[in-house]
Amino acid sequence: MTEAWVVLAAAGIVGLFGVGLYAIAARRNLVKVLLGLQILGKAATLTFVLAGFLLGDLGRAQAIIFTIIVIEVVVVALALALMINVYHATGSLNVGALRRMRG
Repeated sequence: MTEAWVVLAAAGIVGLFGVGLYAIAARRNLVKVLLGLQILGKAATLTFVLAGFLLGDLGRAQAIIFTIIVIEVVVVALALALMINVYHATGSLNVGALRRMRG
């Protein structure tokens, strides 16, 4: 029988994943979309933590998690730089502003 904390942890991960997807799909602000991406990354990280613990292979899980964290930092830095350029070009961080930047 599955322990209650495993089911609770899996439900939390699924909840985080759902919140991240909603933030990406339903928001029109680039900052909120970036926060949604970060929430999705945290859900993936927690999934690897839970799987590593359940399989008894925490070393491999920690290596994968470290790689995910490094990739997330690079993505955030690049996304923030792009957001600054979009804001300087359009004066807004609205997703619709990206459509006006064709050129």
